[in-house]
Amino acid sequence: MSPLVRSRYLLLSPHEYRTQAGERVCLGYSTITARVFSVSPRTARLLETGDLAELSQDVRDDLARREILVPPQDELGPVLEGIRDTSARPGLRGFTIMPTAYCNMACSYCGQEHRKGSLRQERMERMIARVLAAISDPGTGHVEVTWFGGEPLLGFRTIVEMSGRFLPAAARHDTRYSAAIITNGSLLDERRVDVLYGECGVRAIQVTLDGAADTHDRRRKMKNGRRTFGKIVALLSSVLAAGNHPQLRFDIRVNVDAENQDDIPGLLQTLAAHGLGHPSVDLDLMPVHSWGNDVSDVELTPAGYAEREAEWLALARSLGLRFRLLPTRRRSTTCLATTRNGELLDPSGAVYSCSEHPLVPRDRDSGVLATLDDLATTALRPAGMFDTWYDEIEQDRWPCARCPFLPVCGGSCPKLWHDGAPPCPSYKFNWRQRLDLAAQSKGLVRCD
Repeated sequence: MSPLVRSRYLLLSPHEYRTQAGERVCLGYSTITARVFSVSPRTARLLETGDLAELSQDVRDDLARREILVPPQDELGPVLEGIRDTSARPGLRGFTIMPTAYCNMACSYCGQEHRKGSLRQERMERMIARVLAAISDPGTGHVEVTWFGGEPLLGFRTIVEMSGRFLPAAARHDTRYSAAIITNGSLLDERRVDVLYGECGVRAIQVTLDGAADTHDRRRKMKNGRRTFGKIVALLSSVLAAGNHPQLRFDIRVNVDAENQDDIPGLLQTLAAHGLGHPSVDLDLMPVHSWGNDVSDVELTPAGYAEREAEWLALARSLGLRFRLLPTRRRSTTCLATTRNGELLDPSGAVYSCSEHPLVPRDRDSGVLATLDDLATTALRPAGMFDTWYDEIEQDRWPCARCPFLPVCGGSCPKLWHDGAPPCPSYKFNWRQRLDLAAQSKGLVRCD
């Protein structure tokens, strides 16, 4: 039997920590299993130096069981094959549906072009037929619908009408159905939350807050001049306090750039003060990047953003706010654009594979794969420009082939790589600080 070697998908913290019993340990993170683990300082040193023969048999067996030590092999191939297999698995179908291409905001950093116009009945029926065909397919076990825009709540009646066809069909065919909505939050109220939850099967709502009140309202301007921060925060607080939607999760996205980075601590304190350190709320800090527009004047460098983010996450933890510290599962597919089981349908009847195409003038026409008029109702969408993503990684066209985070990242965003804007997640640059936070959550104290 060949000797075991250290997995290329292993990261070890450079720090030691002390348990409550006084024992010293080191923490590591395996992206193959997406788990944080602890080992003795001696084991950590031997893993770092490669002197694995010095490990006892019991320790080697334990590390092998946790896939920290693996047989000498090309680990990249199996990782990519696993993502390919799950991406192609027909049991899950995903539909991102745009009931409108218009937005009632004019955000300063947005590169999208929004067009007025409602979804015509004929096109809506074709969309409905396409989703119903997936629901009724015996090979489909789960259908996911994401309501997207523009601002999808401008098409609220359309969402309700289409959902009223999807949910009964899913029940008849015993197909699991789940829905989410990505909204700017300006049109949310308690009645709409009730309807989205009770009549539309929505179990996840993403809203965006870009700083405390004044900063948010300046950056995310309403076209009618109204302020939205106070309304959104009050609505979230009220819905959570009422507790009438036990399965509903809120994701608070914060788009961060040079203009609002100093305001993030104030936002976190405000969220905590309004009771949003709640088990049903996740905080999602994201650096601003180009949507086909020039954001170079405000865009933060990846390393600079990650350094500041580590401070914000420490503050968020101290305030009781919840966030994903490190990925806890491997990627089943990178994104909508890397699986033909996923597609985006826009109000004009165009079918896309990438959510950043339909509203970006540069990509709107070139990204169209088909139309609802010419695509058979039961057919998967045609192949798009990013369906060869895993082949490109395997051919070493992108740094992802050599990155230890590939199993949990999947390459993040093929479009941005092709645009020359590396989209590496911030945890690639601040994973050590994140492991410090993981240690704190386990009751460990860092030994400096």
